[in-house]
Amino acid sequence: MAITVGPNTLKFKNKHTIYENEIVCRVSATELNMSQNPTITTNSSGSLRDFATGSIFQPYATTIGIYNEANELLLVGKFGQPIPMTNETDITFVIRYDQ
Repeated sequence: MAITVGPNTLKFKNKHTIYENEIVCRVSATELNMSQNPTITTNSSGSLRDFATGSIFQPYATTIGIYNEANELLLVGKFGQPIPMTNETDITFVIRYDQ
């Protein structure tokens, strides 16, 4: 296979098929609305700090993990920007990965 762009020609000798997979993850409004950051709790008792107990506290998702039935981590995805988690609406994440 050859591609010509202006005076340049690029030649390929091999082909490799890349398969793309897609996983749809639905998160209900009542799920995953607590931060996993250890700094949200006090050091001594493990209770939540004052800023996290108010009604305006809203955690953000920055990473998603895909696990198998044995609870083994298979994939880790990082979002391009933090996604606010809300108590009011469901969120659907579409994860695409190459195999």
